[in-house]
Amino acid sequence: MQRAYATTMEQAYPFTRHAHQRSAERSIPPLIVEAIITYGHSFDAGDGARKYALTKEGMAELRRFTGRPIANAIDTYRRRNAYVVVARGAIVTVAFASKPLH
Repeated sequence: MQRAYATTMEQAYPFTRHAHQRSAERSIPPLIVEAIITYGHSFDAGDGARKYALTKEGMAELRRFTGRPIANAIDTYRRRNAYVVVARGAIVTVAFASKPLH
């Protein structure tokens, strides 16, 4: 597993049109997507793509950075197994998994 770090919450990857649609349809806001990439663990998704998902360890780091109220709001997405797929330098989709990613 690899960690993705950013020095700020600036958008590290652009959204594809598909990712924008899925983000809206699945009610996963861009700020949450960026938090998942920044504080989540990275998994191989095949064909050079990476899948990012929040873990308890990532949430602890996020909590230290943002404080408990914001982290608790974002943790809702971790508990629902939200994930982000990045390929070729862009966010290609966002979704909820039926079970936690390992």
